[in-house]
Amino acid sequence: MTNDQRWTRLPDAGLVERVRHPIDRTEREAALGEIFQRYHKVMSTVCAYNLDDLDRVKDVVQIAVEAATRELIRGDNPAEPEKLRAWLCGIVRNRCHEDRRSRANEGPLPLKTLTADDDEADRLRRTDEVNRMLDIVATTFTRHQRRIYQFNIRQELHGKTLATALSTSTKNAYKWAYENKIRVDEGFGALILAKHGRSHCVQLARILDQAGWDGENGENDDNFTRILRQRILRHLGTCRKCDNCGTCDGQRARLKMRYSPVLIPILVAPELNEKIPEIIRRILDEEDERDRTGKHDGMNLAAAGTVLVGATTDRKAKKRNWVVDGVFDVLRGLFLIALVVVLGPKLFPTVFDKLPNWPNTQNAATVRLEILVPGGYEAYIAPVGVTCTPVSKKNCDLQLRPGTTVTLTAHRGEFVSYAGPLTWMGCPTGANSSGDTCAFVPTGKARVCLIEPGYPMPWDWCRGKR
Repeated sequence: MTNDQRWTRLPDAGLVERVRHPIDRTEREAALGEIFQRYHKVMSTVCAYNLDDLDRVKDVVQIAVEAATRELIRGDNPAEPEKLRAWLCGIVRNRCHEDRRSRANEGPLPLKTLTADDDEADRLRRTDEVNRMLDIVATTFTRHQRRIYQFNIRQELHGKTLATALSTSTKNAYKWAYENKIRVDEGFGALILAKHGRSHCVQLARILDQAGWDGENGENDDNFTRILRQRILRHLGTCRKCDNCGTCDGQRARLKMRYSPVLIPILVAPELNEKIPEIIRRILDEEDERDRTGKHDGMNLAAAGTVLVGATTDRKAKKRNWVVDGVFDVLRGLFLIALVVVLGPKLFPTVFDKLPNWPNTQNAATVRLEILVPGGYEAYIAPVGVTCTPVSKKNCDLQLRPGTTVTLTAHRGEFVSYAGPLTWMGCPTGANSSGDTCAFVPTGKARVCLIEPGYPMPWDWCRGKR
């Protein structure tokens, strides 16, 4: 089973759990990617009901993805993970309201908007209808234009991946994709006018008759040729050689509104497939940088506090006699030793574990046991009586008396659908013992990882490397 298959079979609540409590950044990035791969077209559909403009829909969906990613990482929302789709629809709808309010001349919101409870079967039926019409439009393109259509619209390739498929430069790929999107959108509008606009314009009816068009009822769509498409577009155009028909131009806009909530998500999907992973990586980079900055600032503050306390103590010590000075020197030394003993192993575990007589040898007072379990799992540790999970990580780093027999028992969470055998990597009872239970006597520093086949694990950590 591939990693992609593992993510696609996870329910919404399971994906949210992996984002909130990942074993590493790679897992969090993969879970976020699957969430938006699963729902970015639904988000685009909600946006298309409200904005009805290709570029605005693309921009607002990206803003909504960024907002949703930050909230998912923060862990506060959604309050009900199983209702992830409805929560994402709510976020993008709020961003649409903000976009419309920012435009002073924007009209009121449309009366009809998509909700999370809309009939999925009806949405799929309308999607099939639009896809069939787009394929009809594509038959009127040149051979080169049809290749761009297949890779860009049908396979949803964009940017570098599209450039590779077309054997061209990335600059050309972006240019051709943009021109193709406009060509498809205009051609779709021309096809709609051919099917439904005859009764509104005598001149359009004459154009259709001259082309022998009889596809109003969805039959004989082969009659929609490249010449007919270009003639209808020239009928709408505003140059000197065009008809500049305002009637058909307005009629086309009105007719397209029925299809826009399905058409727009199809046209913007390739760009979103490229942009969404970039958004996720950027936000995760910002979170990592914020964590590093926070730790650095905390260390600087602690150092400044220590210097300030030391300076204050020195000034007061000058006023005391030599006996009091000696007492303070002893207390200060004891405080520094205690500080090193307590904080040293936490801040610099690798260094302290290598020190002689530190708790990683058989002669030590205690031995250290580190455990790693993936998201959705937990391991009960006997006889300590605690449970190790990605949430309660303090229970996964223990100090034990030498000679203690430790039993680790794995439990699967409600969102874990995998029911096969698990592996305890690092369990000394076997060369990577299998099963839900691992029992052994740690004689030195031990590190054990619970592994589900196909699950992305931090292998260097499990093998004792950092």
